[in-house]
Parts: sequence; structure tokens; C-alpha cells
Amino acid sequence: MSYSKESISRTTDMAALRTTIDQLDADLVSLLELRFQCMEAAARIKETRDAVRDEKRKAEVLENVKKLASEAGIPSPSVAAMWEILIETSISYEFQKWGDLRE
Repeated sequence: MSYSKESISRTTDMAALRTTIDQLDADLVSLLELRFQCMEAAARIKETRDAVRDEKRKAEVLENVKKLASEAGIPSPSVAAMWEILIETSISYEFQKWGDLRE
């Protein structure tokens, strides 16, 4: 199924809209899978455990996401809150993978 901003804005059928939402959710999970693969790569690349948590990078990511959300016309504070959870979960995952690779 394909979708676009235009096709979504023209949708008048709730069942079709729910199908689109389900597809978007599946696409988001696929993108999260790729993001977590990046965390695995980061765990492999970073030489020290202390390098896993990078507060400067975290702040950069949050600022980037807030800007993107604002440009997209969606609630920046809400998106930032979701990304805070995503980042912290990603950091925890990276710590786990970093340790697993060095056991």
C-alpha cells in the first residue's frame, strides 16, 4: 500500500485510514530496527564504555528532532518527549551490546 500526505488528506473512509496508520506503524518499526542496528554498530566502534553515553550528542539529536517536528507542523514538545525515551532506550541497548561484545 502506498500513502502520501495528499492521499491521507483526501481519505474519507475510516477503515482505509486505519489501514494506512497500521502501515505507517509497520514502517516506523522497520526504521527503529535500522536505528537499533546503528546502536549495535556504535557499540562495536566505541572503544570505551564511557563513550556510549554522549550527552552532547543527545542534546544535538533532541534539537534536530524539535526543529524537524516544528518544520513538519507537529507538536515539537511531544515529539521531543518521545525521542527522549527513544534515545535513553537506545543508550541502554548500546550499553548492553557494548558489554556483550567484550565478554
